[in-house]
Order: sequence, then C-alpha cells, then structure tokens
Amino acid sequence: MDCKEIMKKSMQTFDCFKHDLTGILGGNLFEIIIHGSYVLDDFRPNLGDLDYMVVTNENLDEAMNTRLFELHDQYRSERMLLLHQLEGTFYPKHFLRELSLPFTGCYIGTSQTGWRTITSFQNSFMDLRLINEHGMYLLGKNPKIYNPVDSQILKEQISGLDAFVTSAATAKSRGIGLWMVIVHWCSRTIFYHSTGRIGSKTEACRWCAERPELEPFRGLFKNAESRRYPFGEEVLSISTRTACIALLKFTKKFLLSFVKQFSSIGIHKG
Repeated sequence: MDCKEIMKKSMQTFDCFKHDLTGILGGNLFEIIIHGSYVLDDFRPNLGDLDYMVVTNENLDEAMNTRLFELHDQYRSERMLLLHQLEGTFYPKHFLRELSLPFTGCYIGTSQTGWRTITSFQNSFMDLRLINEHGMYLLGKNPKIYNPVDSQILKEQISGLDAFVTSAATAKSRGIGLWMVIVHWCSRTIFYHSTGRIGSKTEACRWCAERPELEPFRGLFKNAESRRYPFGEEVLSISTRTACIALLKFTKKFLLSFVKQFSSIGIHKG
C-alpha cells in the first residue's frame, strides 16, 4: 500500500470513527485526537496501532463504556478499513486540563482483555507532549491538554525503565515481543533526550544504530526497526535477550546522567 492509499484509507477510517462515536456519545463528544505513529509518519496498515485520545464533555459511565467496547469488538471482527487498529483512551476535558482527579473514562487497548472503565491516567507524559506538539484534531476543537515538563517525563521514564528491568528478569515467554518493545522504548528514549525531539520507532532505531557509543546494540536496532505488533511466534535467542538486558542498563545510566539537571523531582541514584 503506497502513501496516498494509506492516507486515503486512514481518512476514511477517521471519518467512520467520528460518525460512530457521535452516534454513541452524542453531545458528550468534544474532540478526537490522533497521535502516535500516524502523526510521526511511521504508521503501517495492519501492524501496530492507530492511537487516539477522545475528549468528552463529561464523565463516562459503565453503560456508555459497554457500547464503546461493543463498537471496538465490531471493528476487530469486521476488519473494515483500518478500524481494527484503533487503540486509545477516553477522558473528560476537565481532567485533561490539569490531570486532576476524580474522573471516569474508558481504555481500549490492543488486547480485548485490557478494555476497561478507568479512573486514573493511562497514557504517558510523552503521549501528552506528542499531542501538544503534533496531535491531529479531527473535530477542529481546541481542548486544553496538560503539557508535562521535561523533569516529569524523565521521572516517568526512569520508573518505566525499572518496570522493564523487572519484566525482563522474570519473563517466561520465549517470544520476541517483549524484547522488541524494550528496544523500541530505549531507542526512542535515548533519541528524545539526545535531540530534544520525539522520534518514531523507525527514526529512533536508525539514529541509534549510527551512534558510535551504541555500536554494541546496532544489531538490535536494525532488527527492531521494521518490527511492529503482532510480532509473531519467533523464538527469542539467548544473544538477543542478553543484548536487550545490556541495553536496559545502558539506558538507565544514560537517563541518570540527566538527574542532576532535575534534582527537584526526587530521583536519586540507587
């Protein structure tokens, strides 16, 4: 599928999504924001997700969320256009202004087992930064979206990296999925703090593969550059696992080098 065809199919997908959400949410629908790989020109049909954030005027309830679950179940069953790739969150606009609780929203993940009513923030600070800088607003509204400062992003990334270290240490699956997610996350994290820009998975992997200090991981970056969910059943090699764990250690050291610049956020070397 060439670029023009991808854009045409994407626009048709967004138009259908707008129509369906209007039918379900009615006057409670305020804005639909596309972010993620699509706005970074790295979207691939039938691979990965089409990320969105829906802004509502008021909180959602269980009955409304059930209808949203049914809509996405239909999308994944029928696989029309690119609707089956839509993945995102629903938040009321009063929450998104300052991330102030309480609220009730909805989360639609890649896997149906994760679909649920939410009362806490499900995105990352990097998602919010990307929306503020590159978000695509389908309804032409201009909701105020909280824009985190770099110290908040750094603190969240260090916490996220620690979670990856735990996952890597306890992983029982021999599949390659978790490990490619780790490489994508590390490459984009290093790219962001090195360049000051949010890069796509492709751009970040290519950039990292050319850096002399990252030469030991060049094979990882080259391998991960073209991979997207679903990752298939390929079995993880011992060398790939070892290299991924080493990359996590490198990324942690890299992130901690910035801690002194943001001493007020409560991050300490351990």
